[in-house]
Amino acid sequence: MKKIIFLTLILSINFTVFSQPVWTFDSGIKVWKLAHSVRGSRSSGVFNIKITGGNPYILSPKNLGIDAIDKGKIKIRMQNLTTSNQCRLSWITTADQKWNMTKSVLFTVNTNDTAQTDYTLTMHSALWTGTIKQIRLGFGNNIVSGNVKIYQIEFLPFEFIGIDNGTIHLRFDLSRGGAIAYISKSGVDRNIVNVYDEGRYIQQAYYAGKDTTTQSTVWKSWAWNPIQAGDTYGNRAQMLDYSLSGDTLLYTKCIPKLWVMNNKPAEAIMEQTTVLKNNVIKVTNKITCKRTDTIYGEGIPRNQEQPAVYLISALKNLYLCSNDTLRKQTVSKSPDPWGEYYNNLKNWMAFVDDNQWGLGVYNPNCTTFGAGLSGQFGCEAHDASTCYIAPIKQEAFNKNTVYEYTYYLVIGDLNKIRSDIDSIHLVLQTTANLRFATHITNKIPL
Repeated sequence: MKKIIFLTLILSINFTVFSQPVWTFDSGIKVWKLAHSVRGSRSSGVFNIKITGGNPYILSPKNLGIDAIDKGKIKIRMQNLTTSNQCRLSWITTADQKWNMTKSVLFTVNTNDTAQTDYTLTMHSALWTGTIKQIRLGFGNNIVSGNVKIYQIEFLPFEFIGIDNGTIHLRFDLSRGGAIAYISKSGVDRNIVNVYDEGRYIQQAYYAGKDTTTQSTVWKSWAWNPIQAGDTYGNRAQMLDYSLSGDTLLYTKCIPKLWVMNNKPAEAIMEQTTVLKNNVIKVTNKITCKRTDTIYGEGIPRNQEQPAVYLISALKNLYLCSNDTLRKQTVSKSPDPWGEYYNNLKNWMAFVDDNQWGLGVYNPNCTTFGAGLSGQFGCEAHDASTCYIAPIKQEAFNKNTVYEYTYYLVIGDLNKIRSDIDSIHLVLQTTANLRFATHITNKIPL
């Protein structure tokens, strides 16, 4: 077996361990290693690296203890003074401590660069998971000489992950349980999802038991109410897992927060599987309840939002289709903004702008919808004013309930929304009698 000799150069660097790990190569307590085919030194906050042979790379300190879910981006500020236009970042985890190509990301860099350039790597790899133990930065396999200057290496929170299929640009907020945070036409930077606070977005929200006293001075009496994004105090859900398959499917898993409680995790797990195809977003939501509380009670039917959809109030025209007739609805407004619309036999409603473009929400299991306006028309994604749609189905959630449903978001002109939903509905009616429909059980293995 060929022996590899590691040359170690002790370099003092800054490394913020607790919130946002960052190396600035000044004074500090952690060290990097000049590991293979490199020499170097530190000077004035710069890690000066001289390449001396093939396959040059440096190694971070060991036992980083980085949560891959919490820190999903790496920003490298560097000056590449070589002819290689590629670098490779590799990693090992506490569960898998073998270096290999599968746990790596190849990224393009400027050649013979005269400036400091930032390269931000979004760690989409399914193997970027668990606890990151160590990272390795390589400078290209096809060079044996040259210089590289490293100014900063930083781990960043992985807040957003996106899918863009050339028709629709879709983003999820991984700092808020994977809630849908952004929908636009491809190439058009205008978000039609309202993201004013953690109660907005397009997300899961459920209700169980009786209303009882809460910690909130605003919401004084409330049921058990887990929210995918976070609570009314601005605390966010805890992300447990996510995976991106190709450019069309995303899976997320989180522990939600109780809406009216201050930073109280709900005793539940929320999962979301999203598929984007053309102008249609198909979402399957699932909640697994593991409640131990004694204050809310059991067996009380509540209206369940399936899901809660908050849109920009610039989409001010509300439509539904009943008995094959497209009908414009009067929009319910503040102070009681959410009106209920019954006997919606086509199972969908849509908000569109004055050009008849917008978003339709289709749930084949719901014929009742809540919808309305809070605030005023004409506002955008970060404004307090919002439009709202929610397919509604009444269910009683018990302490060990498992609940799953599927819905569709259809984006486009109103007639296109209608025809696409009609097509989806026809397919579903002819496939195993709506096998995807709501599944509910009251006993689950823990």
